[in-house]
Amino acid sequence: MKRIAIHLSVGLLAFALGVFVASVLHRINTGTNKQPNIIESSTITTPTPIPEPSPTPDQIVFGRDRRRIVPEEIQLKSERLRYDVGITFPQIIGSENLQIRKLNQRMEQLAHDQYQWLLSPSKEDLHYYRTGPHPEAFNSLYMDYRVVLATDSVLSIYFDAYSYGIGAAHPVQYSFVMNYDLVSGKELKLARLFKRNSKYLEFISRYCSDKVSKEIPPASLFAEALAPIVANFESWNFTSNGIRFNFDECKLSGCAAGEHTVEIPYAEMKTILNTEINLLKQLGV
Repeated sequence: MKRIAIHLSVGLLAFALGVFVASVLHRINTGTNKQPNIIESSTITTPTPIPEPSPTPDQIVFGRDRRRIVPEEIQLKSERLRYDVGITFPQIIGSENLQIRKLNQRMEQLAHDQYQWLLSPSKEDLHYYRTGPHPEAFNSLYMDYRVVLATDSVLSIYFDAYSYGIGAAHPVQYSFVMNYDLVSGKELKLARLFKRNSKYLEFISRYCSDKVSKEIPPASLFAEALAPIVANFESWNFTSNGIRFNFDECKLSGCAAGEHTVEIPYAEMKTILNTEINLLKQLGV
């Protein structure tokens, strides 16, 4: 896959010194992304350059039908409206299946949803962009993806994005996922994988807390970051061995701690997984 081009202007590059520190973003609604608030301060903050998400291979072939996952790109830039967009999202080719066409449409819509906040700045915003401390800066959104697992029965994709709003000191990193049952033609929610009343969130919370505490001192962890609530574990992917939970920069601790992942093997969840689900059977659970 072509790496996303970073279209920062010469002016921005000139003053974009310092280290990248990410700020707390949303948990992405697998749909919409909101523009970071403009920060006005008597002290001019020098923004850091927006990072480039890690790229995926140009094509991935999977399944008995030899379907291919290929990258599609969206590149948009407006000097007048001060936005810069570089997005890569996956599309499946080699199949006329209606469910696959709908999945392609869903992933394309997710990609488009990410940058809508950049396209229609107000008159007040435009005035600030042109007369503020960084007139060469752009509102920016860069996104790429990684295919974590692709089989005849499941497709699990991780989307990695960086967003920057003019006036902020740094970009924000966030992730969202697509976990799709290719047999039933449905997106998969985490709760569906577990037995009713299994207290699966409590199990996941304890497991992730134990693993993360070996990398981040417990005193540095945000108090509710790994609490057993759905919002804390919405970014997850199937792997061949288990379920991987993705924690964005600034999610668990100070932004310098970076991103973290915790994979829970299927074997560790055997007693609480709903093994009657055909998808889990096909994954060998």
